[in-house]
Amino acid sequence: MKKIGLIGAMDSEITAFRRDFHAVETPHKGILCGSFSDYEIYICCSGVGKVNAAIAAQRLIDLCGVQYMINSGVAGGLAKEIAKLDIVISKQLTYHDFSPLELLDKYPPCSHMMQADAELCEKALHACDALNEKLKKDGKLPFTSHLGTIVSGDCFVSSAEKAQQLRDDFDALCTEMEGASIAHVCTVAKIPFVIIRAISDFADEDAENSFESFETVAADRAAFIVKELLS
Repeated sequence: MKKIGLIGAMDSEITAFRRDFHAVETPHKGILCGSFSDYEIYICCSGVGKVNAAIAAQRLIDLCGVQYMINSGVAGGLAKEIAKLDIVISKQLTYHDFSPLELLDKYPPCSHMMQADAELCEKALHACDALNEKLKKDGKLPFTSHLGTIVSGDCFVSSAEKAQQLRDDFDALCTEMEGASIAHVCTVAKIPFVIIRAISDFADEDAENSFESFETVAADRAAFIVKELLS
């Protein structure tokens, strides 16, 4: 059986996984195990922020022997073409609060831009198509899926000025607080990974209110895509 690691920062981001994969506690605190098709699914609610996410990723690799890593959850949209509840798939990730980023290129084992697994990205995009078909059948509005750069940092971005800076500096589609650190761990460990983010807000002054309104729906959409990807 192939072993898949699933990381969500908040409990709302792993609720659907716990339910649909019939996950139960493992001997490792904070790690649940379920199954789906021919996969063993190891699920971890990491907590918010880069260090917590990196710890979760390394624990899943060391304690559970996962062979693939998926991080699913919500994010703040940055690009002008992004709409709320759109899905962003990570082509690549970097930190927006590491300065200067060139230090990561100068001192291996990692570069400043970490590349997601191309095959997993393609499967995730196909899964987005499947979700859109389901939404249309249910009489709901479809969304747009995007493949591109995600930036991560230890701050909840909630100003239009900061969002503009991240667009200008990184040409990023969205921002969140965990993905790049998970990508960093997986890159060093040579574990294929993909980050899947549903847009809950626009990383501006209304971000906090929007996040609370859209968090559950956005997280459920991201979870559906993960399940479809695995199928």
